[in-house]
Amino acid sequence: MLYYGLLLVFFLEYVRPIRYISFLYPIHLNSVIPVVVSLFSLKNSKSIKNIDFLKLSNTKIILVFLFLIGAGILWADVKHYVFWKFIQVLGWFLIYFAIIKNVDGKKGLEGIFIVLALCHLILLILTPDVILHPEIRTYISQESFLGDGNDFSLSLNIIIPFCIYLYFSSESKSMKLLFLLLTLLFILAVVGTSSRGGSVALAVVIFYQWLKGRNKWVGLAGMAILVFIVLLFAPPLYLERMGTIRDYEMEGSAQGRIMAWKSAIRMAADHPLTGVGAGHFPVKYGIEYRPPGVGRTEIPWANAHSLYFLVLGELGIPGFLVYLGLIVPNLWRNEKIIRSLKSRGASDSHHSDRRLFVCLNSSMIGFAVGGAFLSATYYPHVFVLAGVMEAGRHAYLRRQKNDANVLSPAIP
Repeated sequence: MLYYGLLLVFFLEYVRPIRYISFLYPIHLNSVIPVVVSLFSLKNSKSIKNIDFLKLSNTKIILVFLFLIGAGILWADVKHYVFWKFIQVLGWFLIYFAIIKNVDGKKGLEGIFIVLALCHLILLILTPDVILHPEIRTYISQESFLGDGNDFSLSLNIIIPFCIYLYFSSESKSMKLLFLLLTLLFILAVVGTSSRGGSVALAVVIFYQWLKGRNKWVGLAGMAILVFIVLLFAPPLYLERMGTIRDYEMEGSAQGRIMAWKSAIRMAADHPLTGVGAGHFPVKYGIEYRPPGVGRTEIPWANAHSLYFLVLGELGIPGFLVYLGLIVPNLWRNEKIIRSLKSRGASDSHHSDRRLFVCLNSSMIGFAVGGAFLSATYYPHVFVLAGVMEAGRHAYLRRQKNDANVLSPAIP
């Protein structure tokens, strides 16, 4: 029951039905349901005990991250900004907690993958112009962290590896066809957003999938077909925007990002241990850290346009290192499992496990690359990925331990 409550949390958070059903808004389901699921999850020890949950490395890192955000209330200019960022990340921590407490094995992870894929499909159905009119940059019919096309492409690059995994894991031909079509649809949706950062992230995700694939020649043929389809679908606007990647010195949006990044470095240089406070980058950028020679009214109070520079400017070097601790160690732990499984042989179980961890790493890479161009520090993605990665490793290691006990039973 709690597991289905968790799936409902994802639906409420990603689709935001309160935007379309007005009478739901006063109920605050997006806040109430995660809290209720998390509270009841405290009593659920089927997957992991509460004390063992606190020992997990991702748990410790997120709690330190929350501490760094909350501590900013002591020195931040606008304490209200810090408070709401703290509440926001606390909400993502509850979802992370609910994932680990209620996901017990690959089937549980696959359920999350399916629900997240369906959520993005629903958003595309509600905003069909992303696919039907890619020549126009369309905002997604959702609030919060998916409304902008760039934000949506970031999320799609996290979901696409899930669909690839579900394609290979499905035994039914009809389900394989469904997930193959969803993969293609989401790739075209990334193109439809005309997001340059999203396209770069997509290319890296596909390259990583090919690199870890078993049949390189089949993978190359698949990529060639995919490039052909994308070129047929892509409007001139998309190709023009991709062309500006090489000439970023002449492109206004790229120059705005570079100016913001330089200001983030200046913030960290002035406040290396604390940063300027969570939620304070736009204010500090507009008032104190404008580019040299730029007047107060000459540029907007922009955000950092990079999760790395945003956390560096707002939370200083400690916050930057802690955030990297949610990305790099998770990738490395999964990579060790991938290599271990590759060296063990060619059993179906090993191939299935390997595909899962390749999928999870692909999603984290999509986030890490795409997030370099977006202010996605406080989005739920990294916390959700930390949760599914931790749950996946926990289930895998527990199964390995059980298999070892079966092969080598204790002598009475």
